[in-house]
Amino acid sequence: MGFTSMTIRGMKAALLATSMTTSLLTAAKADEMTTLKINRSPVGTFQGLFIAEEQGYFAERGIKLDIHVGASPDGALAELMSGTSDLAMTGAVPLVAGVANGLPVVATLNTQEQGTLPTMGLLAPADGGIKNIEDLRGKKIGLPGITSPQGLALLLELEKFGMTADDVELVNLPFPGVLSAIESGAVDAGVPAGLFYNLGVQSGMTVFPEVFENLHRSPAVLFAANKMWAQENADIIVKFNEAMLLAYEYGNANPDDIRRIDAEKTKMPASFIETRDIAPFVGEFGVSEWNLQNEDMIKFGFLPRVPEPSEYIWSGAPTK
Repeated sequence: MGFTSMTIRGMKAALLATSMTTSLLTAAKADEMTTLKINRSPVGTFQGLFIAEEQGYFAERGIKLDIHVGASPDGALAELMSGTSDLAMTGAVPLVAGVANGLPVVATLNTQEQGTLPTMGLLAPADGGIKNIEDLRGKKIGLPGITSPQGLALLLELEKFGMTADDVELVNLPFPGVLSAIESGAVDAGVPAGLFYNLGVQSGMTVFPEVFENLHRSPAVLFAANKMWAQENADIIVKFNEAMLLAYEYGNANPDDIRRIDAEKTKMPASFIETRDIAPFVGEFGVSEWNLQNEDMIKFGFLPRVPEPSEYIWSGAPTK
């Protein structure tokens, strides 16, 4: 049986109506998605964000991300206060220091903890004449924030040799700038973090592993939020954390995907990405170990007081 022109026009009209209905449903579904503005770390541990996007973990929970690369832990906290970011990746030391000084921010999810695999450390040029800690006296040392885990670990090591911050010149640098400053000679040594530390080690720089060993198993990098925003958006943070914990599990089981994301999202050399050590993702906060680090911070004036964990860890965050 053939189709008449009227039948064809009817079919076209039906298809058009179906297409319009589908488009409206798609638009309605898009309107239901919550967009989160994310400041992601430039030093690593950010890969879970992209895994969760690729695997559909965020979409399943009605979340989409607007991601930008942050410059520093302090800058991340500033973005939370200004509303530029909803969630930002920052460090445990600057976050607690901010809270102790009245900044209303809370940690919502861990990404990695200081563990057996070094995520930062003191590096110096192999031919720069710095062979031991005492050789640092009078030298310039680059740090990604002086009030930072890197700054704390360095000062603890100097203390063992009867030295203080007054015996060296501490230079505050952006995360990517620490390694390049060592390479260029702008500083005599430095304490890079994350991928930049790993790259410096692989390039043959002199490594002082004892500096990293000063740290407790506190968070290396974490997600944080403005306290008021967290109170008003608790359900969204719960969904975000669910998606990220699934991404952590996936990433820990699939290191090749971590390397692929490194290659796509960083400018690190391919040879480094292919062989670098990958520290596992950890979502929970080790509260007691973190508190021990806070007590160390009092020694060097990083904190006016040690705040209670409930002041700087969001009530819905996973802990252990």
